[in-house]
Amino acid sequence: MEQECELLDRCGLYKKYQLTDDLACQWFIGQYCIGGGITECRRKKYYLRLGVLPSDNMLPSGAMVGEATEREQLFLRS
Repeated sequence: MEQECELLDRCGLYKKYQLTDDLACQWFIGQYCIGGGITECRRKKYYLRLGVLPSDNMLPSGAMVGEATEREQLFLRS
């Protein structure tokens, strides 16, 4: 049974890429946004720990597309 992350309506990455045909983006969405990897999503962990959403450049794996903000860099090192 598929799950759905409760943060989808606020997730900038999901909003930006939910309709894309890019296979890598679809894999991330299927794995982390509506699949069994929801509890492993680094974006969600970031939000739960810091109370703010990360930039749209942070993938659910924690890898960055482009530059990470200073706060994101600190979080990813922890």
